[in-house]
Amino acid sequence: MQHSFGQRWGDRLIDAAVTGAVWCYFTLGFVVLFSPRYIVASFCPQHREERFQRFNSRFYQGFFALVRLLVPRHRWHIDPQAAAIRGSVIICNHVSYLDPLLFISLFERQKTVVKTSFFKVPIFGWVLRHAGYFPADSSGRYGRIMIEQVERMAGFLAAGGNFFIFPEGTRSRDGSLGTLNRGALKIARLCRAPIQVVRLANTDKLYRPGRFFFTTRSANTISMSLVERIEPDEVRELGVADLERRIAAALRRQAEPAQCGADRPDCRDARQHLSVQP
Repeated sequence: MQHSFGQRWGDRLIDAAVTGAVWCYFTLGFVVLFSPRYIVASFCPQHREERFQRFNSRFYQGFFALVRLLVPRHRWHIDPQAAAIRGSVIICNHVSYLDPLLFISLFERQKTVVKTSFFKVPIFGWVLRHAGYFPADSSGRYGRIMIEQVERMAGFLAAGGNFFIFPEGTRSRDGSLGTLNRGALKIARLCRAPIQVVRLANTDKLYRPGRFFFTTRSANTISMSLVERIEPDEVRELGVADLERRIAAALRRQAEPAQCGADRPDCRDARQHLSVQP
């Protein structure tokens, strides 16, 4: 009993230390390593959005490289097909705050919908606006931002960028799939873009909803799998309700992720997407 009590406290101390190190990178790492790059890029309007997105991706690659180093009991299986997606609307389930950060780390050109209150946060909101992200609320001055981004979305997707979205609009507390928002489906139809349906599993076991500390001592496998691709012609032909049903069915699949062996080259390639690039 005493050993069990001591072990629990030891695990909590490790969780706290890892959390402190990760969030130190998240704050000080941004200020010291990345903020000068953003400042310089802000003076080049022609390529500002693209550069901000690339810096965001590099920053979160570093974030997850540190997480993987400090939390070796959590394994990562990233489907190479999912990591290779380009020029698509990506729809995914949402179980942890880590989910959008993982997508940003995987794709150098990326846009998504962000909680409107984050646009009001100093510095962070400035980065969101210049990176071309969408506010979740279209009322007031945010409506203009949303209209501008929708008008530019076709060109962004055609150039290989990805628009990823969690259509439930919030994290699932129990893993069940909620009601899907149809906005992303309408954007895909408008832009004649393919829809890629991606399923994430177990990010919530590393960073649980409602908790501040990472859960570092439990064995876990985090997986990202491409479960459905809907071609542009199908997106146009199917009604929004039919698309919604098809996507919901794909997201409910409970197939086990393929095991990635250390010697498989495609798995090595996938793991490299979670490493810092020069």
